[in-house]
Amino acid sequence: MVTSHAARVRSLTYNEVDSNDGIATAFILRTLAVHPGGGILPNLREVRWYLYESGRNHPLAFCPPSLERISLHIDNYYFPEGSVKRLLYDLSSPLANCLKFFEFGIDSSTEKSAAITTALLSFLKSQGGLLELKLPYYEIQHPLTVSEICQALPQLRSFCGEMLNMTKEMFRGVLNALVSRGASLRCVRLTVLPTDELESISLTEMEPMLQLTVIEDIGLWLECTLELKVRDIQRMGQAWSGLRSLILFPDDGHGILLPHLITFAEWFPVLQRLAARFDCPSDIPSANEVPSRFKSLRRLKWFGAQIADSQRLRVAEFLAVVCGPNVEIGISRYGLDISEALDEMSPWEAGSEDAGLRHWIDAFHRVHEAINRMN
Repeated sequence: MVTSHAARVRSLTYNEVDSNDGIATAFILRTLAVHPGGGILPNLREVRWYLYESGRNHPLAFCPPSLERISLHIDNYYFPEGSVKRLLYDLSSPLANCLKFFEFGIDSSTEKSAAITTALLSFLKSQGGLLELKLPYYEIQHPLTVSEICQALPQLRSFCGEMLNMTKEMFRGVLNALVSRGASLRCVRLTVLPTDELESISLTEMEPMLQLTVIEDIGLWLECTLELKVRDIQRMGQAWSGLRSLILFPDDGHGILLPHLITFAEWFPVLQRLAARFDCPSDIPSANEVPSRFKSLRRLKWFGAQIADSQRLRVAEFLAVVCGPNVEIGISRYGLDISEALDEMSPWEAGSEDAGLRHWIDAFHRVHEAINRMN
């Protein structure tokens, strides 16, 4: 009976402090304690492990060669540093070249994160076939770490990570390291927490990313101002001709001027999702002043929207025209939380949005459709 049940398990989640984790997981873990080894779960594809308080090691020795995805989240304030390092080392041999996806999040002090880097890099070197790497809450503090990751993972297609205490030079160094994997990278999502001296980032600092010519998904969450001019957006569109998803969110300072949506529409022909902090200037183009419309866009998310009452109708008409009726538009006065920035779905989910403005956008769509039918 045990063997039959275990053979059907494809995904396994374990949360050390969640008493509602489920009878099935608890039963499997007790069985594994009696029958160690990988044979008992021959079809396991994914594990999600959340470790908080326990000082005992979790070698996950039961993981079979069929495993392809691991999400490992550790609260290192309570979980001993030595156990974290031992866990990573112990995983290296049994899972060598097995994984396609690895997520490693560790809520810890800066000093402990630095001490664990060697163990993490050692583990990644055993995963030459890894396609996706996600490092939420793991504070990368030097471009050399990213460079070593890229050297260890020649087939990497997706990289998501948190950059801490970045200067402009260090940020460019991180991007240059990622460009070394440019032939394979399809997705790059970064949260960037700069030093106090770094007040803004422009295309000058982002320029290495323009070499990622096959990129399809870019996300940048910046704790500083983002400076983008029309010519910058044009250059980005020329370089990223296949881009389908784009997030540009400066958490501090000004966002992108809303009329620049016209430039995005002209230079990003296959873009399907766009999320950004936009600033609303006093002069919003009228419907007759919008020469370009999005061709493929399906979702627009406007974070940090500050719209004066006197501008609401003009903004609604502008968005209706530049986006068209097939775009789902979400407008929120709130920002994008850093904890959601690296997630695949969270930035695009509907939250506390401006329903009134959405109503006016829909009304303008109906008006323009009626005019087009008359013509």
